Amino acid sequence: MEKLIPIDFIDLNSTIIQEGFLEEPDITDPLIIEQVINATGKGAYRSVKKILEYIIPSYVEKGILDPAIPTIHLQISGDGWNVGRKVKHVMITVALLDDSINICKLNYHYTTILFLRSENYPTLKVAENALTQELQELSNVGIVINNALWNFEFFFSSYWKFLATCLGFNAANSNNFCPWCEITKNQRGDGQNDWTISKSMSSLNENPTAYPGHKLPPLFNMISLKNYVPDKLHIMLRITDRLWELVLQEIKNKGLFNDITWNIIIKEMENLKIRFEFWNIHGTNNWNYTSLMGDDKFCVLQNFNLTKLFNPE
Repeated sequence: MEKLIPIDFIDLNSTIIQEGFLEEPDITDPLIIEQVINATGKGAYRSVKKILEYIIPSYVEKGILDPAIPTIHLQISGDGWNVGRKVKHVMITVALLDDSINICKLNYHYTTILFLRSENYPTLKVAENALTQELQELSNVGIVINNALWNFEFFFSSYWKFLATCLGFNAANSNNFCPWCEITKNQRGDGQNDWTISKSMSSLNENPTAYPGHKLPPLFNMISLKNYVPDKLHIMLRITDRLWELVLQEIKNKGLFNDITWNIIIKEMENLKIRFEFWNIHGTNNWNYTSLMGDDKFCVLQNFNLTKLFNPE
């Protein structure tokens, strides 16, 4: 694929936006960090149409796609990684949902865009320009491969912030926080209303500010809002972060946030084969603690013995 599908380069220097960087790094190797910093302002794009021309014949040969049923369900996904504490690395991929057996395997997600910058709207608009043009063409007229005309239904999946940014929408902690309906923050606990998908992409295409909280035109405006799906893994990781914060806050509220409790937590983490520590933030009375990675979060959620911290009753 690398030889048959050329890589085009994207100049992102006109979209530089200085942002605070407070998140934990996912990549800490100094050599990689230096290389990434030197490449900041540059991006790469591989034509989604050329990717499809390359992979569709093999999916037909395997029986996953059938020219007699010529609709392909194509997922567009976006994600970002923190490279050191200075730069973000953003990747956009496509995958065939028709291949349900392999949809969770990395080798079946094909990279279309790769760039080094945070996922803010101006940068994404420039980086995704060629991709959105090709997706619009695929939506309108499809693509002919080996004398078969293929049509497409598109889906979009990413973590919440990326999804909201691509929709030109508010942050998740805003009063109007839902990309799909007009619920407000103070209505979250209202179980009486039947909250359904009440917004439509056609309305946003006519007027990008048609609904409260929508500020800019959606970048992937050829995808129906009902086909925007937040990534379950990221939601679960965020829920786990919040639950752990509540555990520590409960300990603080009881006046037990001290050396004895810290040692209990650290010892239990050691039993789970997880490196964990607390440290004082210099010049303050505040304490920080190790940020857990994905697998460790699930391990803590499943196996941490909370009875060592709280009375079961």
